[in-house]
Amino acid sequence: MAIIEVKTLIDITQTNVVRISQGSELEMNQQRNFITLKQCIELRSIMDFDRGPIVENRDVKGLGFGSNFKGKHNVWTFYFTPDREDVYRDEFNNIGLLFEDIHAVPIIKNLTETINIDKAIFDIKDPQATNITIKALQAQS
Repeated sequence: MAIIEVKTLIDITQTNVVRISQGSELEMNQQRNFITLKQCIELRSIMDFDRGPIVENRDVKGLGFGSNFKGKHNVWTFYFTPDREDVYRDEFNNIGLLFEDIHAVPIIKNLTETINIDKAIFDIKDPQATNITIKALQAQS
């Protein structure tokens, strides 16, 4: 099975806070973005993952984000494995259907992102505004 890497400039911190009584509004909204991404991924497959997204502030050059984003920004990286081989394959790409499932899905913005977000969506297609990248890394034995 392929390990799939998601990198995004959208705050998808997994806080496990689902009610305001469990934490802050920020933590609840971070969890909402994580759940949104998880639900998009699981439209076609149940995913397996060992840990939630990690965030690091780094230079985004060469990471595949839109040309609007330059310099250092918070980048969340998340790895998962789908439960079936080729579940996201389309006629052009082995994870092309995943692109379609995630692109233009609404998100909550103005959390701990370091970018200005014009449209509050996961954008995987706009050459200027791409804020999420996805790639299959390797096959597991």
